[in-house]
Amino acid sequence: MEDNEERESNQQEFRTILSTYKLTQTQAAELITKETGQKVGARKIRSWLANPEIASSRNCPNWALTALKRVIQRT
Repeated sequence: MEDNEERESNQQEFRTILSTYKLTQTQAAELITKETGQKVGARKIRSWLANPEIASSRNCPNWALTALKRVIQRT
């Protein structure tokens, strides 16, 4: 249950950042890649934002959300 709540919370926060800062999924992927040095593509972002019922859906990891927030705070 707790994992599900964290998943939904991370997904919602990620969506809010994209919307607030008018970022595309590709732009978010580029920012996360630059911040962490870990290759993240738009496809991975889509899997993090997908409905949990969809087979390709993945949890948005905390490290990615943290990296995106760090980048946004510096701008």
